[in-house]
Amino acid sequence: MRSTPSIFREQVTGAPATEIHDSHGKHHVHAVSPLILIGVFAVLMVLTIITVAVTKVDFGYQANMIVALAIACVKAFLVIAYFMHLRYDSLFYTAIVGICIVFIGVFIITTTLDTDQYQPLLAPTPVTAAP
Repeated sequence: MRSTPSIFREQVTGAPATEIHDSHGKHHVHAVSPLILIGVFAVLMVLTIITVAVTKVDFGYQANMIVALAIACVKAFLVIAYFMHLRYDSLFYTAIVGICIVFIGVFIITTTLDTDQYQPLLAPTPVTAAP
C-alpha cells in the first residue's frame, strides 16, 4: 500500500512516485564555501554581541524589545538562508520564509506594545500590618 505523500505527489506532478524517487539522486548539491560559512558565523556572533549590548542601554522596554526582535529575525533568516541552504533554493521559498519571519516579529512586537497598559497591575501591592 502506498503512502499518502506518494499519492499526493503523483497528483501534483502527474508522474508516478517511482519516477520521482529515482530522479532524487540527480539533484544538485549545494556545496558552500567554508569562507562564506565562517563569514555568516562571524556576522551571527557580531549580532549576538549587539543584542547583548542593546540590553545594557535603556531605550525603554518597548524599544529594547523591538531592537532585540529585529536582530533575532535577521539572525534567524541568516541561519535558514545559509546553514539550511535556503539561499540556494528557489527565490520563491526564500521570499516566503523571509516574509513569515518578518510577520512573526511584527506579531510579537505588536502584542508587547501594550505592556504600559498592564504594567501597573503587575506592581506588588504594599501590605500593611494588622493593628
